[in-house]
Amino acid sequence: MKDSLRLIYMAGGAEHTISPLEEVLNSKHKVVHVYTKTPKPSGRGKKLLPNPLQKFLQKNKIPYSMTVNLKSLQDLEKIKNLRPDLILVFSYGIILPESFLKIPRWGCLNIHASLLPKWRGASPVQYSLLNNEKETGFSIIVMNKNIDEGKILYKETLKIEENDNTRTLLKKITHLACKSILEIIDKYVKGSIKGLEQDHKLASYSNIIKKNETYIDFNEDANIILGKIKAYNPNPGAKCFINGELIKIIEAQKVNIDNNKCGPGVIIDTNLLISCKINALRPTVIQRSGKRALKLAEALNGWKVPPGTFVKSKLD
Repeated sequence: MKDSLRLIYMAGGAEHTISPLEEVLNSKHKVVHVYTKTPKPSGRGKKLLPNPLQKFLQKNKIPYSMTVNLKSLQDLEKIKNLRPDLILVFSYGIILPESFLKIPRWGCLNIHASLLPKWRGASPVQYSLLNNEKETGFSIIVMNKNIDEGKILYKETLKIEENDNTRTLLKKITHLACKSILEIIDKYVKGSIKGLEQDHKLASYSNIIKKNETYIDFNEDANIILGKIKAYNPNPGAKCFINGELIKIIEAQKVNIDNNKCGPGVIIDTNLLISCKINALRPTVIQRSGKRALKLAEALNGWKVPPGTFVKSKLD
């Protein structure tokens, strides 16, 4: 077995996907190409802006391709011509056809942001927060034709702290994965570790977060709503309407209350305390429509929302 591998890296392009690439770039292995997703139009002008990974690749003059999918014969031939020994995948969001998985000598490894078989699918970190779980982690698997069902080479657990959200958890998970990825690759190709089959009976699934799911209905337990606020931070953001204005709740705290006589979804003090079905939530960082995110005290400076105001999940 040769010591240095020819690697292809595939990632969606978010900020956290840069770190594993840096680890490989600084190793004995050679990154022969990077694949990232084609950016979607964003902002008021609907411009195609480069994603963070793309900016990193351009700055460091690393050859890369952007794709919507990997179904064409051209894509297949291109990867064959790159002669990869291994493909490393992280938060890519594009399904690799079985024909691609067979090209590298050592197949394709995926860093998945959950403790598989728990939370297979597109949004594992968000689902751990939506379910108010106490721990999460990551798994390194040998990919097969089924999504996130490959044999597990390695997994590591991470505690979910009270103030964690999707952004902070992804950062922590990535940092943890970067500590072990090179060692796992080396052990895998040397044959000193073998993949373990997942127990498919224990599998759970996470779906792509849909826009309509991010509008908060306060007719729920405050704990459930707080989980949503954490899960949807930073994107797409937990949203509600106050006096007809779209408000993003970036961060919030639960407040225990007894004998709420107002019913859920009502402002019950002058500092934006919102009643829920059980207990209440106080936003601590919010973003008003067309404005930047602000801490609550700053946001309320000049913006008065009196007690008794209804907070709604949709406009009437």
